[in-house]
Amino acid sequence: MIMKFLQLLVVSLSLTVSLYAQKQHRDLNVYFDTAIYELNEEEQQKIKSFITALGKEQIHEITLYGYTDDRGSDKYNMNLSINRAKNVKKHLLALGIDEAAFKVVKGKGEVVIRKFDQVETDIIRGLNRKVTIDITTGIPKPKVDETLIENKIVEPINIGDVYVLENIHFQEGYAWITEKSFPHLRKLAQILKDRPDIYIEILGHVCCTRYGRDAIDRKTKKQNLSTARAKAIYMYLRRKGIPKNRMRYKGMRHTQPLGKGAEYDRRVEIVVKNIIKDRRFHGSYN
Repeated sequence: MIMKFLQLLVVSLSLTVSLYAQKQHRDLNVYFDTAIYELNEEEQQKIKSFITALGKEQIHEITLYGYTDDRGSDKYNMNLSINRAKNVKKHLLALGIDEAAFKVVKGKGEVVIRKFDQVETDIIRGLNRKVTIDITTGIPKPKVDETLIENKIVEPINIGDVYVLENIHFQEGYAWITEKSFPHLRKLAQILKDRPDIYIEILGHVCCTRYGRDAIDRKTKKQNLSTARAKAIYMYLRRKGIPKNRMRYKGMRHTQPLGKGAEYDRRVEIVVKNIIKDRRFHGSYN
């Protein structure tokens, strides 16, 4: 039970990483003069350039925290830090940011510092009179050409044809299919449904191992990654309704490098083994 729980936890964490990989945090500090909560023109321009570079359409959430230096009463500094955060929000709204994007707009009050000589203390105080702008942005999903597979697997289809499934990707070191691969796999499944007479073999390949060895699957710690990846495609097609008697899978390890670089050797291929009606092709099945 403990081992099963740990496996589920690993999968859960992997899904969490996958989801949050679609977002990233960008931050910027803007600074204020002593006892002032209005931004000067230079800091306003800094914010404008920052937002322009990010792209407003990519902004999901904004967190603003205002700070002051250590001079002044606690109450005064708290109010000043709040006003600084609100002032930055005002400028962001003027740049066209949606009000709903602001998750937190808050003052933190003063930042306590150690006492240095007067020059160092003045520098540090200047750095503490600020608002931190933390922006969560979305990473644009790559545009996937969903017609690629159906443009490759076209008539006439013959026994022995080999189709390299570009845009079928796995998490590095694992047999987990990445999200951007699924449009292509859906196309492949539909092609196989439309042509029930086609029988295929799914071949997994890996790169960068010596002497034709297979790579290690980081999930299972077994040296069978090419087989595990081929099986992942097989299982996906099974879930889409392709009968198991029409498919088999095989790991080719690193026995067939293409000589064009690692990204080309790390691939999955579909081989047309037979085109027959109401009969299974010979060979063992997995």
